[in-house]
Amino acid sequence: MSIYRIMTYYINGGMDTSGAVAPERCGEIIRCEKPDLVFLQKIGSVLGETSVKLLAEQVGLDAYGPDAEGECAYLSRYPLKNVQAVPLGYGSRCVKAELISNDERLHLFNLSLSFDPWQRREQLRALLADYLLGNAALTGPVIVAGDFGLSLWGGGQIRLNEHLRRAGLPLWRANFPVRLPVFARDRVYFRGPIRAVSGKVVMTREAKQASTHLPLVLNVETRDTRIAVKIRQKTRLPAKQPNPVCG
Repeated sequence: MSIYRIMTYYINGGMDTSGAVAPERCGEIIRCEKPDLVFLQKIGSVLGETSVKLLAEQVGLDAYGPDAEGECAYLSRYPLKNVQAVPLGYGSRCVKAELISNDERLHLFNLSLSFDPWQRREQLRALLADYLLGNAALTGPVIVAGDFGLSLWGGGQIRLNEHLRRAGLPLWRANFPVRLPVFARDRVYFRGPIRAVSGKVVMTREAKQASTHLPLVLNVETRDTRIAVKIRQKTRLPAKQPNPVCG
């Protein structure tokens, strides 16, 4: 069993709410929250330098994934392996990776979906396909996080809930728009032996100025599935012995 502090953050190309390119503001929010793993969306900007590597240096984490305008990427305290960007259609890509720590493997999926319901439905169909979440090799805990482009319901949401379970914490998860958050656009979903033990939307004054979305922070706990196997083995009844033959 392990505890990880994760964050999902749509940084809007490093552009703050005043329209200035100031990625260091997002970096300061990340640094203050001390996450182990950050799912970043909408990195890079044509207006200025918003390199993920610069953010990584600012917050003391390692950068993984593409470093181009509009992409998703990771900042992590733990090594990530098999990092790959997979197209979802309509300009969106899911960046998948594997976190290796304490002899366990977490499967990570970082994405930013379209606000258009029809496009989002097609993107979710791609996400659930065999080469991503439908892959039978995903036997460990799964975390899917990012901007789901949702104001309310629709656009494939019901089908998504059939395959994943949404993090139950925090109870109030609205994070968009920053000045009056009423929509939960940024979300975290799980599959397998993992759950949220605490969570919050960062609603500080600084966070409301750093980006158009407020970041979501969760402490998540993995469960050792090997324990259940050992218990079943220990409680297995011995084979029934035949009655002795008299005479």
